[in-house]
Amino acid sequence: MARIKVKPEDFKVKEVLKPGFLEGRGYRVYSLWKKGLETEEAIKKIAKISGLSHRFIGYGGLKDKNAITVQFISVPERFRLKEVADRNLKVIFAGFSRKKVSPSAVNGNFFEVHVREFFRYPERVDILEEFGIPGYYGEQRFTSVRRNSFFVYYLIRNDFKNALFYLFTPAGWESLRGRKGKKLFVAGRFGESAWFFSGWRKKVALFLEKSNNFREALSLVPESEIKFQFNVFQSYLFNRYLSELVSKKTDEKLVFKYKLGELVFPLERIYLPEKVPVFSLEIKELYVSFLNEMGLSLDQFSNFSKFFHRFNRETIVSIKDFEIKETAGGVILKFFLPSGHYATNVLRFLFDAVKKRK
Repeated sequence: MARIKVKPEDFKVKEVLKPGFLEGRGYRVYSLWKKGLETEEAIKKIAKISGLSHRFIGYGGLKDKNAITVQFISVPERFRLKEVADRNLKVIFAGFSRKKVSPSAVNGNFFEVHVREFFRYPERVDILEEFGIPGYYGEQRFTSVRRNSFFVYYLIRNDFKNALFYLFTPAGWESLRGRKGKKLFVAGRFGESAWFFSGWRKKVALFLEKSNNFREALSLVPESEIKFQFNVFQSYLFNRYLSELVSKKTDEKLVFKYKLGELVFPLERIYLPEKVPVFSLEIKELYVSFLNEMGLSLDQFSNFSKFFHRFNRETIVSIKDFEIKETAGGVILKFFLPSGHYATNVLRFLFDAVKKRK
């Protein structure tokens, strides 16, 4: 596989706000530059330095830790953030706006990626520029997936204990402190684990130290976390459906295997519906076969309708302002993607997916 993110300088992301966003008054908007920090970690540091709660800070999305990223954040106009110029963190005032920075404020992202040690497939560049790629969710969308299973799988079965344990199982990158706390939790040492947590995780651990009512303990988990877990499940089903749809439309294809299955990329122009609805109880015919494969039924979801996001997602994403430049150590790619789409999918298509005939 191609090597990316050997160091943060290899992966640069610059967020772009929608035209006209920096107009009017009501919120102060700042540019946030960071290196080697999670977005939420950076925001909490800024809030502490500025003497206010991080809950007042709005942002458009989470940016990669192992990268150099620039994004926008906001606070109500009555607050001010301190401008920062540290080695890993910079905050600069950018202007005012009528609305807070949120995902709906973001138009997309410019990427600059240094790729090392790769096999070259020049014909793929032509397909990329002329047609684009399928609008899959990228691998990082599924960082929170544990053991190739889903939180939803346990919740809809009313298996409250394993649903909770799922949320406390280490996944992806975590601090040593957080990982240690989670290991203590899943070992049933709830009181000890509480020392390593804050927020809702601490509340859950302290509750279970005194009670074995896992259903009530689960009620302490914020609705936002449960909605996030449902959205991850919806993202997985979308990838399954789109991959199957692409596979049926083309005789020559490229396949990239990731931890939850395969992503199929066409090597020719194909025609798909412009958008496809993600899974919800109202949209069942597209996804019921995948649920059946997992041993799940639609009836099991009937009490959880409020946790589903309802929207249509693009089947094909166009790559704009694409440039590729050879260097002594590989190639440097530059391109723009609309909000919600993943640079890693561009890289997988160009360098890692393998050819497969129908």
